[in-house]
Amino acid sequence: MEAINTICIIEDEVDIVETLTTYFENEKYNVISFNSAEEFYEKSLSDFRGLYLVDWNLPGEPGINIITNIRVKDKVSPIFMVSAFSKNEDIVEGLNRGADDYITKPFSFDALMIKAKNSLNKLSLVSSDLSSNDQLRLLPEAKSFIKDGKTVSLTQREFIIFNHLYQKLGQSASRQDLINQFHNEEKMTERNIDVHVFSLRKKIKPVELVVETVWGTGYKLSVVVR
Repeated sequence: MEAINTICIIEDEVDIVETLTTYFENEKYNVISFNSAEEFYEKSLSDFRGLYLVDWNLPGEPGINIITNIRVKDKVSPIFMVSAFSKNEDIVEGLNRGADDYITKPFSFDALMIKAKNSLNKLSLVSSDLSSNDQLRLLPEAKSFIKDGKTVSLTQREFIIFNHLYQKLGQSASRQDLINQFHNEEKMTERNIDVHVFSLRKKIKPVELVVETVWGTGYKLSVVVR
């Protein structure tokens, strides 16, 4: 397993950045830092894989928006929101935007180190599992999956359909079988299933997966053979 040990700090308080950088570098982590959203957008790496530590109260654009923008492109890397805002509604908002954890200031550096280590170890395991082109990793919380190193983002309904077809890879599933996966949606119909499958097909085509129509039955998920 190749370890992922890079941490991106987005924080405007210089003393905190310096302390965190020293603390993590002493533990053999690579650290990059930005003091504002503007600097992050201008200089950050598009293919970054690691842990993000994002302060909420930044000059200009707040960190909560940075998290939202990160999650549009990166569904995998862990994000910790670090903030002096400690009200319950603030914590809930940070987590809803895509943060994996919410760290309130002042915080324990030792506890943060342990959380960072655990999150990066999990990320390393996921990346290791995807080293083979034959591997596919489902990410239920993000309504996504990764194949061939590419993240494919789906809607909630598309993910439910894809997940069920993936569990029956190469086998057909009837439209009624797919409808039954939507336990809390009484109005789901066969027409709805067809519409979502149409959209799903377009999203999974770039990673050489296809949802085939099984006439008189329903659908099945297959890997494109070249």
